[in-house]
This record gives sequence, structure tokens and C-alpha cells, in this order.
Amino acid sequence: MKDFELPALEYCTLERATRFIGAGCEVEDLLHWAEIGAINLSHEFGRDDSMLGYIEFDGTLMDVANKIFNSEQRHDYYINVSEFSIIATSDFECCETVEQVAEVLTKYGDKPRVKAYLKGVWNISSFIINRDFTAPYVKLCFSPLGDVDINCNASVNDESSFSEKDLLVSREAISIILGDECKVRKLTVGRKKVYEIGNRTTVSKEEVSKTIANNRASMIKALLAIHYGDDVAESPRKFIESKDSEICKDFQLRGIALPSGKTIADWLKDADIDFA
Repeated sequence: MKDFELPALEYCTLERATRFIGAGCEVEDLLHWAEIGAINLSHEFGRDDSMLGYIEFDGTLMDVANKIFNSEQRHDYYINVSEFSIIATSDFECCETVEQVAEVLTKYGDKPRVKAYLKGVWNISSFIINRDFTAPYVKLCFSPLGDVDINCNASVNDESSFSEKDLLVSREAISIILGDECKVRKLTVGRKKVYEIGNRTTVSKEEVSKTIANNRASMIKALLAIHYGDDVAESPRKFIESKDSEICKDFQLRGIALPSGKTIADWLKDADIDFA
């Protein structure tokens, strides 16, 4: 069999991203980091899931017009603005010159923009959360995902909204969480260390590690409460250092070494059980 390498996944579901990241990362952590602007989540617009938006292009009018004209996609109804992001519009199908493309781009004002359907996968560059809604992610704005051919931003109708199941995580976002991005500049925002990558701030490795450690500790504490009662969960050292305690006997019966009471108490000192 010929040896070959499969390409890395460019985007995936939140659940799958947590498995890639590992170390106790949970979906709620990804949502939190997106909410504070540390990472961008993404969305795939499929055949039955297109969304009409205003696409505002970066750059001068004639630069943008030239890029669209030279893309040779004017008659395809689809224009690839990046590796994974597409706009669907028939506005350029009759354009035979760059000047005619420029006319279309100024149909809605002086800045180069167009009304089009979003297709493919886009980064969600900004949003607001309204927890009164079943789909709480509202006031959505988008930017292209992957290598960009024509830089732009897209805004959609205020009534458009997403739920958690509509969200994806890109390879870029996973790389940021894992700390694989290079040439980052350390900053200080309040008491929290962050890194700046372009115009985006990302949670530091220390912050990620602390979140993961707290998740683990909360899980251990909850398991102690379930199997041995609230007293053991709240005061583990007292019971673990007592050879006659139920937890010590269970570990001895299984032949499993139990960490010291002090060690476990230190693990759990800042942990809370997340009751539903």
C-alpha cells in the first residue's frame, strides 16, 4: 500500500474538538472562550441553510472590483472569497468590464458591498447571546475561513440566530487553544494574561490549564459525593487518612494505591459540585 498523509481536519463539531484538545476540555469551555473573544467559532451554510447578508469588502472600490472580475466566477453565481467561504449572487453575471463590477458594488452605498447568500463555512466574528431564546446566538457577523482571496465581512438579519448544535470549531481555533500559534505578543488585561494574535486576544495556556484542572477536580468531588457521601467530598483528608473508612477499604480491596489525604484535599479545595 502506498504511504500517504491525510490532510488535517479544517473544522469539526464542538464535541469532536473537545476530544482533539483533550485534558478535560468541555464544550462549555469552548463556548466561554468564544464569548470572551478568545477564539472564533464557525458555521457551515449548507444547501438548505443559506443566509442572506450584506457583504462589505475590505479595500478600495477598484481593487475589490478587479478581484471579483479576475476571479472569473461572475457567471457561476458563486464567488469564493476564501478557501472555505462562498457568496452566492447573480448580481455580477452581466458584468463584462471591471467598471460594471464597480457599479454593482456601489448599488447600496459608496463602500464596496453586495447583497448575497452565504455558503460554505464562515467564521462567526461577532455575536450577542440572548439566553431567553432557544437559539441564543444572535446579531451575527461573519468573516471568511481559511486562506482569503477577497477579504470581507458579512452581517445578516437581526432575526437570524444559532443554537449550540449549529456551531463548529476550526483548526485555527484549536491551534490557538493548544498554543500552536507562533509570533504572539504577551499582554496584560486586568489580572488575566492573554496573547494577541492579529487583532484578537486569546486566553493564555495558564488560563486553559486552570479551567481544565477545575473541571477535573469538580468531577472527582462529585464522584466522591455520589459514592461516599457529602462529608467525604467536603472533607476527604479526614476519611482517606482513616484506615477504617469505607473509601480506604474499597481501594485496599481492589489493590489500588490511594493518594494521600493532603494531596486529594489540595486538588479539591477550590472545586465546586455543579448541581443541575
